[in-house]
Amino acid sequence: MKTHLYCVLPQGDRVLPSGLSGVAGARVRAIPVEGVVAWVSDVERDVPVSVEGVRAHDAVVEAALEMGPTPVPARFGQRFADDAACLSALSSRAASVERLVTTVQGFVEMTLVLTPSTRRMLRDLQPVLPEMFDLDSSGTGRRYLEALRARDDATGAVRSSLGALAERLDDATRDWVVRSAVHDQVTRLPLRTISHLVARGSVAPYRRALEEVRPDGEFRFLLIGPRAPYSFCSLTGEPVGTHGMKLAD
Repeated sequence: MKTHLYCVLPQGDRVLPSGLSGVAGARVRAIPVEGVVAWVSDVERDVPVSVEGVRAHDAVVEAALEMGPTPVPARFGQRFADDAACLSALSSRAASVERLVTTVQGFVEMTLVLTPSTRRMLRDLQPVLPEMFDLDSSGTGRRYLEALRARDDATGAVRSSLGALAERLDDATRDWVVRSAVHDQVTRLPLRTISHLVARGSVAPYRRALEEVRPDGEFRFLLIGPRAPYSFCSLTGEPVGTHGMKLAD
């Protein structure tokens, strides 16, 4: 068995929700260490990474958030040989971990997902699509490369417009955001995710501010949260925006 780490909380908050289970249905338990408390569970050594596992991990972290304190979520997959190894990893960076736990108390993460509408993407890519699939005509390789360049040009224009929407959203929420992190995803559609660290008491006015931003019909944004501050839990020396605290290799 291995020890799977979910999150770290202030040491005074040790009571777990009754019957809380995590990855592979394992019982979640709390172990104190160096001024904080870690939520962990036992997992089989060969448990594979899966969407279900990620969801189970996040459900435990969100259960911690619902209790009141803000948890420092561990990056999914932080597993140790046993409890002693997990405690050793936390102890080795005790000052940084405890400082991080203190820093995020009272805050949550709000996430904005920005993407062009289907109508905008079809309009921008319309000149490209026929060439992409005309494989029987002469000069297929040359036209294929030209189509790729045209698609990249179209996507660049879309990314620029997404940037303009992001600026409007940033301006609208400026008074409520303590820190922010931007993630550009490499997918078939341009996709930008903006994470905002917001005080729990500011969530309502933050939402109202976003309601004043009207997309122009060609772009849209989805608000997710409040949730645990995954994007703001990097230990000292790690870049902001990594998804959860990383201890194990």
